[in-house]
Amino acid sequence: MNAISTFTFHQDHNVRVQMINGEPYFCLPDVCSVLSILNSRDLLAKQIDKKGVEKVYILTNGGNQEIAFINEPNLYRVIFRSNKPEARQFQDWVFNEVLPSIRKTGQYQIPTQAKAPNYITNDDMNNIKRLVWFCASFFDHEDAFSRATWSSLRHVTNKPSPEQFEVEQLPLLESEFKRLYSIIEPYLNTRRACEKALIKYFIRGRADAVLLQQLLDQMHGSVENLHENTNVKFPKLFSSSCTDLIRRKA
Repeated sequence: MNAISTFTFHQDHNVRVQMINGEPYFCLPDVCSVLSILNSRDLLAKQIDKKGVEKVYILTNGGNQEIAFINEPNLYRVIFRSNKPEARQFQDWVFNEVLPSIRKTGQYQIPTQAKAPNYITNDDMNNIKRLVWFCASFFDHEDAFSRATWSSLRHVTNKPSPEQFEVEQLPLLESEFKRLYSIIEPYLNTRRACEKALIKYFIRGRADAVLLQQLLDQMHGSVENLHENTNVKFPKLFSSSCTDLIRRKA
């Protein structure tokens, strides 16, 4: 016979189970305790099929004690005998959770509870908002760029608004901010170069305005030729904020 395993019903009722010839047998006194049945010996004499009863010796403080264990059909006979409201809950729990686990693994395994989410702090969220503002502040359409940035952050973390970001997602957020800035910085460099040329040649130098379109076309072409592997030198504010995201302690 396998070692006796114990499972707990409603956190305060332990029920011992013994595998005998590949079938689970349940400790009768334990089952009676769950169902508030006072006389287990009366059940043995009048209600239970003797073929589904096994006597198991269990070491107690008083020495080895012979205890009756019953098979699954007898277990249901005992459950039906109880008028306690929890009897149906006990039956469903045994049938839906305990027995499938015993048959699969040879013992009852408590279902693993889902890990509680580890949400980011208010300081983390303020840091993220500062980075969004930093990225959007360079653009005339600041609100539109800000909304697009939030949408991008929600996409990479698979966290639709208004769900909170989790600590485990901070590396994803940091990586996405760096991706966004690798797009923004070359664009800004090209725009600044265009503005300098505009001032130098067309405002001060009074060059033919027809050439302005050529300059704008060059700017447009430069933006289209940007590649993802651009080496970026982050401004101190942006770099330090990203570092805070990835290194901060939960």
